[in-house]
Amino acid sequence: MLKKSQKLINLDNIKDTIKLGKELSKLVNFCNIFCIKGQLGTGKTTLARGFISNLTGIKNVLSPTFPMLLTYEKGKHYVCHYDLYRLKKHDDVWNINIEDSLNSAIVIIEWPEIVENILPENRITITLRDKDNNSRTATIEGNEKLLNLI
Repeated sequence: MLKKSQKLINLDNIKDTIKLGKELSKLVNFCNIFCIKGQLGTGKTTLARGFISNLTGIKNVLSPTFPMLLTYEKGKHYVCHYDLYRLKKHDDVWNINIEDSLNSAIVIIEWPEIVENILPENRITITLRDKDNNSRTATIEGNEKLLNLI
C-alpha cells in the first residue's frame, strides 16, 4: 500500500504554473498518470503545457478540449493528454481508449473525476484553485516519496 501525502504550493503567476508542470514532468520515471483538477480558467492546460513541453521539447502544446485527446511523442516519451470536460457519461470512457494509454504511455488527464474509479492508485493528482488575480494554489496528492522530489 502506498503512503499518500499532500503538498501545497503557491503559484504567484503563469510562469510558476508552467514551472510546476516542468517539475512534475521529472517524475515520469516513477509515475505515469497525472490528473489535473480545478475550475474553468485555473490553469490546468497551462500546467499540462509546461509538463509536456519540458518532457518532449515540443513548444506548441494545444488544449485537447474538443478532440478530448492529443498525443505527443519525442524519443522515448509518448504522452496522452486528455481533457474529459465534455465527457458526460461514464460509459463513454471506453470510446477514448484510456485503458490502453494507462498501460503504455504517460497520461495527463484534465477533468479526471469521471474516470477516477478506473485509475490506478499510483497516480499524482494536482488540484488548482484561484487565490486572487493570477495567483493560485496547487494541492498535489500522491505517493509521499514522489512528492518529496518536487
